[in-house]
Amino acid sequence: MSLIWIIVLMNEIHGYKACLEIERTALLEIKSFFISFSDIGYDDDILPSWVGEDDGMPSDCCDDWEGVMCNATTRRVMQLSLTYTKRSHLRDATLNMSLFHPFEELQSLDLFLNGLAGIYENRAYDSFGSLKQLKKLNLGHNFFNDSILPYLNTLTSLTTLILSNNSIEGSRTKQGLANLRYLQVLDLSWNRNITSGSLTRLGLANLTNLKELDLGSCGITTLQGLAKLKNLEVLDLSSNYIIHGSLEVLANLTNLQVLDLSYNRNLTTLGLANLPNLKALDLGYCGITTIQGI
Repeated sequence: MSLIWIIVLMNEIHGYKACLEIERTALLEIKSFFISFSDIGYDDDILPSWVGEDDGMPSDCCDDWEGVMCNATTRRVMQLSLTYTKRSHLRDATLNMSLFHPFEELQSLDLFLNGLAGIYENRAYDSFGSLKQLKKLNLGHNFFNDSILPYLNTLTSLTTLILSNNSIEGSRTKQGLANLRYLQVLDLSWNRNITSGSLTRLGLANLTNLKELDLGSCGITTLQGLAKLKNLEVLDLSSNYIIHGSLEVLANLTNLQVLDLSYNRNLTTLGLANLPNLKALDLGYCGITTIQGI
């Protein structure tokens, strides 16, 4: 009898081979959010496999719902891929991150290309109690600006953060991303108004565990704020306005293996001594006329 009650209890808690009911409900609320901000006529195209009992086709959200991956043991959601879910580029949406609070084991969240312009929560930043296991967050190709940085700075478990193709400037922030000390991969590419001074205000000097940093097409001219990133292995500085004198910072980055300086047309002289681990160097479409110490 005890074994039967244990099985019944497991069925109540975990849905027995299905995701938890609290997380299933939360997923359906997320679907409703994206439908509400999408153009009329797209309802049936948005996460069509995410169906509830009201639809007459109940299914296991762990095994049958697109973009959802669960822990095989706990049946809790571990990964959510919501790329281009909001089917509209004309209506900017502000995302309520409280929708993700039920996912206590969530490690990866992909919100790429959704036309999102802001984030808010029902609770204050300093009382943020969930997403403590979130390691990878992809917010690329949206409309976020510096107002998102205080929130991101609370996600201290992050190891990968993708903010490419947004409107981050780094000019209106005190801490930037300085608290994300476990961050290993940071993509800020195609944020065209990040100036050289903004690299310091973004708190990059504190991110000493960074291994990959993408600053392509950011409009920077110098590399101040990067000298302490001695664990960097991959650095993309393509399509900027880098000048020769600023490359002196690279002498501190002795673990660098891949360096992309392509499309820096103001770079006329190259000097790259003291980079013993460098394996790949891209100098395409630069203005280089002189090479020193390579």
